[in-house]
Amino acid sequence: MKILLVNNQWRLGGAETVVHQLRRGLPSSRLAVADGKVFPHDTHPLYPRALARLHHSRFHSVVERFAPRAQWTDRAFRRLAETSYDVVHLHNFHGRYASIESLAYVARRKPLVWTFHALWGVTGGCDHPRDCRRYLEACGDCPQLGRWPLSAHDDTAAQLAAKLTHLAPLPLNIIAPSRWLAGIVGASRVGRHWRVHHIPNAVDTGFCQALAAPPCVNREAGTILIVNRNFRDEQKGFPILQAALATVAARTPSRPRLILAGENSEWARENLVDWSCESHGYVSDVARLAKLHARADIFLFASPAENFPCVILEAMAAGNCVVATPSGGVVEQVENGKSGLLAADISGEALGKALACAVGDPALCRQIGEAARERVQREFNETLFLERHRRLYAEVIERWGTKP
Repeated sequence: MKILLVNNQWRLGGAETVVHQLRRGLPSSRLAVADGKVFPHDTHPLYPRALARLHHSRFHSVVERFAPRAQWTDRAFRRLAETSYDVVHLHNFHGRYASIESLAYVARRKPLVWTFHALWGVTGGCDHPRDCRRYLEACGDCPQLGRWPLSAHDDTAAQLAAKLTHLAPLPLNIIAPSRWLAGIVGASRVGRHWRVHHIPNAVDTGFCQALAAPPCVNREAGTILIVNRNFRDEQKGFPILQAALATVAARTPSRPRLILAGENSEWARENLVDWSCESHGYVSDVARLAKLHARADIFLFASPAENFPCVILEAMAAGNCVVATPSGGVVEQVENGKSGLLAADISGEALGKALACAVGDPALCRQIGEAARERVQREFNETLFLERHRRLYAEVIERWGTKP
């Protein structure tokens, strides 16, 4: 089978981790990306490499004037319908590098699988509606304007209408990494007639190999690792994190050391002045990230809305005691009290209480960390992940060949 994986970025967060696992595990696959200026030679750019480098330079405005990136990538995306690939497997898609109409154009002409890393595909444009249910009726007057991927202009009603017109009638195959997300897609106006397949994310084999390498560091009791794609992104839970740490400070005499890894980690350190923090910035090197996990005995996760985060799987594989908010598919990863500790609700106070339990009981942390490692190896390994994808691709191709 020839599979074309399509994504916005080559390297950034959890979606990109999943894409690289598929690319590595399916030798006949190829990756196409829409944005970025540097990526491997075997990656197909939807925007030419030379233009991409200039687009990310001081010549940005000139390039955008004569070769607008969104228009170029939209045309390139449409041309995927005429390629020889058996399946086009779409990942991050927010209507930026190709329009909703172009997505429908390709899906009518080529077997298409779409992994939902968030909920943009069934809403008026937000990734995580949280408690908002307007997408079940008609969006508009959106409370999340200005928060990625939404702009400051409220076009949510038009976006939802376009999805209902162009995407809802199509026989799309959606991969939902969590049952939580699968349920939301299936109950939505846009996705209620789609085929939704539950395939959990898996821990990256490369990360596991890095963990298995001879250790250069020792685990430090009471050390907390926090990995965040962008600490300044409110969606990633920094306000909840601050409140949780304040709760711990009020409940326990000890102040654990914090290890911060992610974009704007220095900003986070400056806003946690009462704590001893290490700031490592965004860590793309797997071996370096594995060493940070090897030092920590607790992994703190504070996001208020998530699907099935890869960072939690990595922490579990490393034997960290995961302390997390009960958001989205996190409750499907972590068995509370057995393979991790979940807050009673999505709040800083509740997360802080759970964290205080971990900080005050190193033996419990070790016990939970070992159970977490065993759970990941058993339930969320890459072999299962790849086999489930192969079966789905074969099913989609067979069904496409028999359609009238």
